Amino acid sequence: MSLAACGGGGGGTGGLIQSISFDYPGGGTLKAGPVKLKATASSGLPVAFKAGTPEVCTVSGDEVTLVKVGECLVYANQPGGKSADGRQWAAADETAQVFNVLKHPQAVTLPAYVVSAQTTSAQLPATADSGLPMTYTTSTPQTCAITGTTLQLKQKGACLVEATQPGDADYSALKTQSYVAVDPLIVADGFTPESAGKGSSTSMRTKQGGAVAAIPWQNTMGWQSCDSSNGDWCYRTVSADGSGMTSALHVPESKLSGWWTGENKIDIFTPGITGLNWGGDTTGGLQVTTETVLGFTLGVNLELYLAGKPVLVGIDLGKSNGGGCNVQLRAQLWPMAAGLQSYFIGLSDFAVTDDCGLGVAKISEGDVRNVPTPWGGDDKLAAYRAALDKPAYAAARASATTLLKSSGIVRTHFWVLDPNWDKRANGFAVTDVTIKGPILIQ
Repeated sequence: MSLAACGGGGGGTGGLIQSISFDYPGGGTLKAGPVKLKATASSGLPVAFKAGTPEVCTVSGDEVTLVKVGECLVYANQPGGKSADGRQWAAADETAQVFNVLKHPQAVTLPAYVVSAQTTSAQLPATADSGLPMTYTTSTPQTCAITGTTLQLKQKGACLVEATQPGDADYSALKTQSYVAVDPLIVADGFTPESAGKGSSTSMRTKQGGAVAAIPWQNTMGWQSCDSSNGDWCYRTVSADGSGMTSALHVPESKLSGWWTGENKIDIFTPGITGLNWGGDTTGGLQVTTETVLGFTLGVNLELYLAGKPVLVGIDLGKSNGGGCNVQLRAQLWPMAAGLQSYFIGLSDFAVTDDCGLGVAKISEGDVRNVPTPWGGDDKLAAYRAALDKPAYAAARASATTLLKSSGIVRTHFWVLDPNWDKRANGFAVTDVTIKGPILIQ
């Protein structure tokens, strides 16, 4: 028995009733290229598309090209016919999708820092990535001034650059702010390509000649052992431009039986320093004068973020007291989200955790790890500050401030640790820790 289709697509073609499933194309933006359309008929016969709003969008084959801002209406049709199995199908009812065509966003890349000892000015990008002209202002006139696209440097500090572009018919308006560090202490800014590879490594280098150690490990491999014999689940990658490095520990399910523990840490030395002097002070390093924060961009993978694991951030000083010890300062960082995020930790938040027998106030690394997250509202921030202001912690912070002014910084430290991982239920089997762009003290 033949059946006739109902509705606008029925026509007079007899046959079995069919329907069209038309995927929502999603909101599109101008200048982003054609959007692929996808629709299937229950008959298996090919579906054709046509534009219902050709002034906003046009259709060619299974692609829709966005012409201007507005609502794009696209129809999907199947006129009926005989399928490969010989069955006769009636025309399907016409199906439509409507989505908003938006202006394409703009972006501009601003410098992370400038070194005014080498120059008294720096050029800001004349255009956004759209090619449209940029306008700049600053609200930190004591540090910098802006004339046109020229950033004029006045003194050390943080220069707030405000960039605007009003947009046009195709591009949305751009308004963004970015702090540019003027004359910062540069811990590192990029990595050499040979930093990539399998296993742990202590022989990598930053582009400034500082040593880099990436040491992921877990106890099924032995103490701090993660070499190429472990396969592809313990490795380091460096971005094509050398601006970022990831230390990865992807533990296979087969290794997650019973109790186990592990860590993923990255140590980055300051320019020109390739190791510690275990017999005394490590000379050189970066000397803090008026600087107040450690700034960096760090990323963790989603599984690690959802596990709620903090990152221990460290500063090691050149100051020693013999016996193969260097003074260690530590602070807690709770990632605010998965993926790359920019962070600034006040130098006054660091506390001494190893004084190498100098006799100054200190606390344990465990005390630092117990500091709660500051993210999540004013009450969370208040609890974070209260933990740092406890008498023992405050005294260790005061010691750190004093030692920072008397000894150079020779190494920074980014360390993810859970002392009692237990499979995936309470821990995490995949940890990616990424450092991207400059590490600055400003």
